[in-house]
Amino acid sequence: MGEWKRADPTGELPRVVTPNLLWTGGCLSIEYQGELAHGHFSTYVVRGSEKAMLVDTGHASHWSAAEKHVEDFLGDRPLDYIFPTHGEFPHGGLVAHWMKKYPNAICVGDLPEYPLYWPHLADRMRQIKVGDEIDLGDRKMVFVPAIWRDLTTLWAFETTGRVLFVSDGFAYLHYHKAGHCDFMTSEHAPPDVKLIQFFNERALRWTRYTDTRETFADLDEMLRRLNPLMIAAAHGGVIDTTAEMIPLVKDGMLMGQSGAPATIVKMPAKDKAPTTA
Repeated sequence: MGEWKRADPTGELPRVVTPNLLWTGGCLSIEYQGELAHGHFSTYVVRGSEKAMLVDTGHASHWSAAEKHVEDFLGDRPLDYIFPTHGEFPHGGLVAHWMKKYPNAICVGDLPEYPLYWPHLADRMRQIKVGDEIDLGDRKMVFVPAIWRDLTTLWAFETTGRVLFVSDGFAYLHYHKAGHCDFMTSEHAPPDVKLIQFFNERALRWTRYTDTRETFADLDEMLRRLNPLMIAAAHGGVIDTTAEMIPLVKDGMLMGQSGAPATIVKMPAKDKAPTTA
């Protein structure tokens, strides 16, 4: 077989980032200082040679599309693990739906309260901690500390493709011009620092009140040790230009309040989230 080549972006998700990494979910529209911007609500599938894992469950408004994208990507294979990085709605709200669709899947994460939400699924939930790993066959998912986090959060590192999954970290809006929702950072201009900071103020509200520089040494050490080739955020494009993006993201953690109001634009619903699980 010839060497695999990533397809060009189409402007919309899903996108097969590597033969073993699916990027799906979608964007929600936000009016930012008089212009239309988009915010990602992403979910990922890591497909190993033996097992597959979903990272974050996605926003309910994207359920129908993401369900089909995952089916198409896995083919006749099941989803084996569901990893909500934390319990906030876009990250863990569809746990029960994925577990119903894949009745043998195990939900893993730092989720001591999840059995209280879904007691009928408690026997399929596994508490994990920093340093734990899950073998997917030809690659492993290693769970690492979430340096920048909202609530109790875990990040994860995929060892073969060297992808770091960072949940709410490394977030940014993007202006929606000709359709940039599936663009990686090498495929568009660097985001305005204010678009990074705007999202941080809402997803990571503590950045308003603390000196975020105190986190930088821990982040730098993690990146030095793991040396990721890509960083996959829940609320931003996949970062494949890490050296260029990291200084921008740090600046976005430092700027203080942007003062920009956010207006969620009502868009016609393409998909309806399921009402039962």
